[in-house]
Amino acid sequence: MEALSDTCRDLLARSRRYGPLYGERLANHLPMTLIALDRMGAPADAMERAFDVNARRLQLHDGDVGAVVDALEWLGKGRNAGGLDRFFQESVRRDGLDAVLRGWVPRLLPGVSASAFHCLIRLAYAIDAGDRNETCAALAYWVMEHVTLDLAADEVDEAPAAIAARLARALAGHAQWDGIIIDRMRQAARHPAVAGTAIQPATLDLRQVAQFALGAYHAQEDFTLLHTVTACHAFRVVAPYAGDPRRALRYLWEAVVVASLTVEPAPATTPAPAAGIDWQACMAQAARATDAHVVKLCYSAWCESLVYVDPRYLAIAARKLA
Repeated sequence: MEALSDTCRDLLARSRRYGPLYGERLANHLPMTLIALDRMGAPADAMERAFDVNARRLQLHDGDVGAVVDALEWLGKGRNAGGLDRFFQESVRRDGLDAVLRGWVPRLLPGVSASAFHCLIRLAYAIDAGDRNETCAALAYWVMEHVTLDLAADEVDEAPAAIAARLARALAGHAQWDGIIIDRMRQAARHPAVAGTAIQPATLDLRQVAQFALGAYHAQEDFTLLHTVTACHAFRVVAPYAGDPRRALRYLWEAVVVASLTVEPAPATTPAPAAGIDWQACMAQAARATDAHVVKLCYSAWCESLVYVDPRYLAIAARKLA
């Protein structure tokens, strides 16, 4: 794990004045954006510009709303980021960061969809960066925004794509989904065509989930589907702390497939092969971007391409940059 640049560390420290959410429960992407830019080799001026652009919309940290003795008492309450942050800081000082992660990630993974996957993603970036303060902030964020989909664990002898297609057919003609991504996901999970239905493949590995997410986003440029790709990257980073790998993966699949069900079919926007651009050029362009989703998508796509060697990752990154 390479150390972050001094510029990135300084900007991360400045970013901690802001809370994990802003506006109507939207995620603060600033820390993740800074880390992704640094990993892609962004110069100091590019990171400072991205900080300025993204910080404008953020809200100041709520501070310590109340002392936290047991973080589980604040699970899903949507507040007290400051108190929860301090709880995890003290836990890390007492027990060590590795022990805290191994103790808390398995508890939080049933809520992998929380804040449209951003709690998981922010924690993965913090682990990638090796930043203790950011890790504590990410854990606090996940606790306060924790929400579960509560779907059946029943298994079926179908491939992931076949399960998704079956559920999509069953949802045909559904009422309009409302709210932000996580609201729509919860509505889809409660729909009679999904709730109580077998959605778990009898055999499943992370490659299958990642390929499903990549295939869906490659075929349709959609904001929700983008998050399933970045979530698969994040899960891979967090997985060493997840405990039972089979249990953890099934929570990821549950969230990814439900997210895909909230996306209305649209004309295909499948990108052509990324002719004339390679990863070096793509990363150089992404390292100058200020849009958080462009930066994070390109970084995740690059990281995933190193593992799965699939040219579609470069194609989706090039399309996003365009």
